[in-house]
Amino acid sequence: MASQTNQAADCKLPETLAEIIRAEIGRRSAIPFVRFMELALYHPECGYYERTPAVVGRRGDYYTSVSVGPVFGELLAYQLGEWLEGQGDGGLAIIEAGAHDGRLAADILESIRGERSELFERLEYWILEPSERRRQWQARTLGALEQRVRWFAGWPEMEPVGVQGVVVANELLDAMPVCRMGWDAGNHSWFEWGVSWEGGQFVWVKLREALPGEEGAGGGRSGDPGQTMGISLPTELLEVLPDGFTVEHSPAALAWWSAAARTLRRGRLLAFDYGHTAEELLAPERAGGTLRAYYKHQVTRDCLNRVGEQDLTADVNFTAIQVAGEAAGLRTVELSPQGAFLTRVATRTWQPGARFLAWTALRLRQFQTLTHPEHLGRAFRVLVQER
Repeated sequence: MASQTNQAADCKLPETLAEIIRAEIGRRSAIPFVRFMELALYHPECGYYERTPAVVGRRGDYYTSVSVGPVFGELLAYQLGEWLEGQGDGGLAIIEAGAHDGRLAADILESIRGERSELFERLEYWILEPSERRRQWQARTLGALEQRVRWFAGWPEMEPVGVQGVVVANELLDAMPVCRMGWDAGNHSWFEWGVSWEGGQFVWVKLREALPGEEGAGGGRSGDPGQTMGISLPTELLEVLPDGFTVEHSPAALAWWSAAARTLRRGRLLAFDYGHTAEELLAPERAGGTLRAYYKHQVTRDCLNRVGEQDLTADVNFTAIQVAGEAAGLRTVELSPQGAFLTRVATRTWQPGARFLAWTALRLRQFQTLTHPEHLGRAFRVLVQER
């Protein structure tokens, strides 16, 4: 643990991470963007998500539903409580992945402890977190609530016993590395966007063939993106698709969701994220794809700059995620805007006798930010599947 901290201190951003990526490019002349994004975000010492917990909120690079205030976690706790109490006796768990600094876990546990004490006593909170550094951030945020939490590095640790409860992925899937596929209208074929180093900077290059040692890493490098988007791309569409039209897909997100679905013995799988259906991702206004970077609350398409210092994200393809869950035996309950989902939950908390905290002026302001179409209510989607 101490060695990781020392390594992080020695990582002088952005020079060290850029040198690491340049060295990998130098061995092969270019790397797929999916690998660039993986290193930029998740390098164990220098990656963006390993730097500091203060990347979210007013002093960070972007806002999340959790950073708006505790009402998101409180409403989610109300819904989770209803679902879990409906599962009857036996061990129950809430499993969160992408817990970052642990704030959502704390908000959910505090709310359940205060409003559903009997459920709290038989509930376990499991966090999937491979990073030891982020586990430390989460433990500090949780304080005494840490006693209710178990940490796991990944799904393989859970698969032997399985999961009964609710799996929550809040703004997780959009942060997983993506492949970027472009359409070559002249050759009537797809190519993969890669990254090289030229003129003292990272630049986009076209990868027309798999690189040595990389066969299959991009999830269909020379194939049809429709195979990973959850839809078939008709010939009529390809005939009119403009040259360079770009789509992203995330093999990591699909693999993660499939593993979660296999591990879920009984309960629900729940995702909150930026995203669209596959058909929406093919709309003309998204001809350049959805990949973007966030730096100090500014959105930019310059995703190869400030390596390790800015967040990289792409919209989730909810069609592909939904298909992956159904292939593992789950039933889709709903796919809706976050505003509609949270409003339905809030409506139940306004009923007489509901076990929920008082709706103060502060909570109402937070609720409006979470649900208003011009804020987070329409940009975020909610996918619920169950077994």
